[in-house]
Amino acid sequence: MKILAIIRREYLERVRTKGFVISTLLIPLLMALIMVVPMLTMQSVDTRNTVGLIDPSGEYFALLDASLSAQEELHVSLIPLPVTGGDLAGATAGLQDQIRDESLDGGVVIGDDFIGTPKATYYSRSVSGSIVRDDLQPALDRVLRQARFARAGVPDSLHAYLSERVAWESLSVGDTGEATRRDEGGVMLLAFTLIMMLYMMVLVYGQQTLTAVIEEKSSRVVEVLLSSVPSSQLMFGKVVGIGGAGLTQVAIWTAAIFVMAGQGLSVGGISFDASYLTPMILGSFVVFFVLGFLLFSMMYAGVGALCNTIQEAQPFATPIMMFVIIPMMLMTLVLRAPSSPLATVLSLIPMFSPILMFMRVCLASPPLWQVLLSWVLMSLTIWMMSRAAGKLFRVGILMSGSAPNWATLVRTLRQPD
Repeated sequence: MKILAIIRREYLERVRTKGFVISTLLIPLLMALIMVVPMLTMQSVDTRNTVGLIDPSGEYFALLDASLSAQEELHVSLIPLPVTGGDLAGATAGLQDQIRDESLDGGVVIGDDFIGTPKATYYSRSVSGSIVRDDLQPALDRVLRQARFARAGVPDSLHAYLSERVAWESLSVGDTGEATRRDEGGVMLLAFTLIMMLYMMVLVYGQQTLTAVIEEKSSRVVEVLLSSVPSSQLMFGKVVGIGGAGLTQVAIWTAAIFVMAGQGLSVGGISFDASYLTPMILGSFVVFFVLGFLLFSMMYAGVGALCNTIQEAQPFATPIMMFVIIPMMLMTLVLRAPSSPLATVLSLIPMFSPILMFMRVCLASPPLWQVLLSWVLMSLTIWMMSRAAGKLFRVGILMSGSAPNWATLVRTLRQPD
């Protein structure tokens, strides 16, 4: 029962602090601001680009302007620039002057025989102008087709028929074989929200385990505790107590997400529906948080027991932190092909599973055996890490004096049980 007292002490010591309450309320707000503010800013701020058009023939401005106006999301305002006396070079020089003094964001120059020789030149001041150019290119392609159809005498009805685009519909096929319609943007938003929560919680509460062990060791409180409980129980009590505090925050945040999703939250045209929070996603989130926290906190606890100050622990803590950062860097690779062999192998690596396998659960519904295998591999790794951390904790918790190094760590691990 002593281990329960340690768990209760560590848990209450954290959840009763003002910092816990503030972070519980503030972190979701910050995450919401990070995701929502850019979307709302793009909607409210006028980001329209003013582009000049030099068209010697004068035939294509109206067509191009109509094509751009039909796509309001492009935010491009087209302005016709005159070609006085057929001086195309002079008009182009004037266009460049207006771009230089920022009267225009960019400019397009098309040749005299645009239908026969479809060539256009885009001018801009910054590299970001390539984004506007890429928006203009398909619109100008449509104008070219329309002009060629008109010259060839193709009726408008046939032109509309030939130019009709495919109406796409995206359906998601579940394990039961039933195809359902899902908002892909909403699913992505949910996945990244939960993954960021996992990332932050594993990192933050793992570091808290490290700090708590070092603080108790430096204050000699640990000597009093070890007179009452074995070192293994002390370590597990601290890890589980701190993890319980983290799980409390996760439960509050998940409930908040579920409530917002139930209200049909929509941001920037992306809907956030409660149906995305399937039992598999919710269950996997809890399991990956618990296993991920135990995995990293065991390592942090062992390192903390070996060191006397936070500064001494940094050389050991940095490699541990890299195991959390690397899967975040690999997310794009998994996102592009979540069911590929490489993504499958990477997501089964115990250190990477909390991020990458959970990402696959949210996006691709991997086979259940792969998810269960990742849990088994993580559990085995936790067992091995707990033995190593227990040895470091048992030997290092009462150590003092010179700063430990990697040789000290290896020597401690090689000692017989």
